[in-house]
Amino acid sequence: MLQGKVLAIIGAGKMGEALLGGFLGAGVVEASNVVLSDVDVGRLEALRDRFNVEITQSNNEAIARGDIILLAVKPQQMSEVLAEAKESFREGSLVISIVAGAKTEKIASLAGKDIPVIRVMPNTPALAGKAMSVVSRGAYAGDEDVSIALELFSSVGEAVELPEDLQNEATAVSGSGPAYFFLMIESLIRAASDAGIDAEVAKKLVVQTMAGSLALLQSTGAEPGELREAVTSPGGTTEAALKVFEEFGFDTMIQGAIGAAIKRAQDLA
Repeated sequence: MLQGKVLAIIGAGKMGEALLGGFLGAGVVEASNVVLSDVDVGRLEALRDRFNVEITQSNNEAIARGDIILLAVKPQQMSEVLAEAKESFREGSLVISIVAGAKTEKIASLAGKDIPVIRVMPNTPALAGKAMSVVSRGAYAGDEDVSIALELFSSVGEAVELPEDLQNEATAVSGSGPAYFFLMIESLIRAASDAGIDAEVAKKLVVQTMAGSLALLQSTGAEPGELREAVTSPGGTTEAALKVFEEFGFDTMIQGAIGAAIKRAQDLA
């Protein structure tokens, strides 16, 4: 589906770099069919040397050449980039945006054409090839456009399609989600250290326990509750710890945090 198509990546930041490396590593695109644009020439040259892709400081040039245009700029830069490149968009090109909070309708309007736009919210584990990406189609995007986006983003982790009106909810769960897990890891390491375990050993205990738990969940296909119950012996240490979580309203706290993230996403939209 992607064979022979030119991918133009607008923005060479960390996420743009991570996605480019993932796409090339998975073989879904070829380096000879990628053009990368950014204002930072030093950054562009470094990525050209690393990935052997074409580079340009002209967003207009990259957009004019791209069959698939990946917008990976900062939210505050998007309007200016699209306004300046309005005449460069070609009929039949597909725009895929990872710009946080940017609606497909706004992107199409700024581009000045009824072009297909796909909105994607990947998360930072894309840097390790383990992203969870949520794909939403705009008004002019069809099934083939969605399939292209899913193929690209599945190459750097997992990808699912959701209606665009659920993007804020998905952002609160998977977009912001890595921070929640990192916070819990930090807290567990701190608790282990305070209990007398060497800090480096504590980190290893916690990180491997987290990784092993996720691997078990994925490999067995069991429900999280089943696996939790399997670890929780009546009257045991796990039960004692879980009772404290319950007393402090762990589930209520999580629900409140997700609700706050959704509201903030709505405010920023």
